[in-house]
Amino acid sequence: MDKQITLVIPGTGEEAEARDAQVAPGTTAADLLRAAGKNPQEWQLQVKRGDSFTSLSDRDDVSARANEGEKVFAVPKNMVVG
Repeated sequence: MDKQITLVIPGTGEEAEARDAQVAPGTTAADLLRAAGKNPQEWQLQVKRGDSFTSLSDRDDVSARANEGEKVFAVPKNMVVG
């Protein structure tokens, strides 16, 4: 059964966006990133639960890892904080 999730893509100011996405069983993190115009070699998906984030591999099934209505965050793999 398909699930409705929200894909949050970072940006600065008005560039940040949240998109509703319908994911079918078997939809991988790489599939969802490509559909959003992001290269899976440079980006990854994370699911936030409580105060912690869980990173998904390119091959993880998003439908199996995310709950209905949940937010999934696209983040750069080489993000530098500091």
